Amino acid sequence: MLLLGTGDRVQARRLLPRLRRAVEDSAVLQQRAVEAVVHRFSTAPPTEEELTQSHADLLLDTVVVDDEREVVLHLNDSCGEHIMDGYWPAVRFDAQNQVADVTIET
Repeated sequence: MLLLGTGDRVQARRLLPRLRRAVEDSAVLQQRAVEAVVHRFSTAPPTEEELTQSHADLLLDTVVVDDEREVVLHLNDSCGEHIMDGYWPAVRFDAQNQVADVTIET
């Protein structure tokens, strides 16, 4: 799902270039998002096997653009083993597509 964080047409037009760039970079952003979630919530450095499994389990659900700089990816825990039911990881990226924050949302 693609989501612009506004109902205002003028603001939506300003957000479209950031949304377009996020879609174009979605494979890289998804990889970074999954790895950021795993690193943030692991008690020890993850193994390659854990990273590989997490890439298979944590799937891109929603791309949110609220302002011209930030983009947020919401991931879906497809197996239900990583995140409690009703919650999902959200990874915020800055204007340079670097991870700015990792949170769990409801």
